Parts: sequence; C-alpha cells; structure tokens
Amino acid sequence: MASPATSNEPSAEHVQEAVDAIEKLDADLLTEKMAYMKRCKDIRKIKADEYDNASNRGISKKLLKKKIKERGLHRKIDSITKDLEDDERSEYQMLSEKLGEFADTPLGAAALARADSNGTRARMGA
Repeated sequence: MASPATSNEPSAEHVQEAVDAIEKLDADLLTEKMAYMKRCKDIRKIKADEYDNASNRGISKKLLKKKIKERGLHRKIDSITKDLEDDERSEYQMLSEKLGEFADTPLGAAALARADSNGTRARMGA
C-alpha cells in the first residue's frame, strides 16, 4: 500500500494529472506534426511537378535546381545586413574591405596569386 503524501510530496492524483496532461500535449504535437508533414509532402509533389514542367520546356532540371539554390543563398546573404543601421552598414563595409571580401573565393584567390606573381600587390603596398 502506498504511503500517504506528506506536505512536501505531491499526491499520487496530482502526479497522475500532470503526466496525463503532458502525454495529451505530446499526442497533440504528434497530430500537428503529422498534418504538417502531409502538407509539406503535397507541396513537395507540386514542386517536383514544376521541375518536370520546366524540364519539358527544355530547361535543365539539374541546373534549375542549382539556380534556385543560388538565389536562396543570395537572399540569405542579403538578409544578414538588411537590418543594419547606416553607421553599422558603413562599418560592415569597412570590415569587408579590410578582410578582402573576395579573397576567400576561388576567383579572388587566383587574382591574388597572379598579383603576387607579377609583383602587383607589392607595388600597391599590400
């Protein structure tokens, strides 16, 4: 037989109520997640159909996917500085210039390497 609850211990009834309430919320979350996943599946199907339509019009599906991804990445990059104040934006620009914003790209690295081999950077004081 269970011992009676003391003043510092919750009653069995209170524990059971808490567990039942939390388990119901977990079930509700699962139901919502399943509905969300169903809607996502439907949208992914429509998206696949759009890629097929583009392919039927002579557009490379592979290249179109890459272009869509590139545009999304550009939007993400633009959103990084979108909410900056004017003074922050100018400081951000200064930091980009000081870091050599394009030096990390393959084209920038090739340009720097060529400038180094020609002595251009040394003449410019870099």
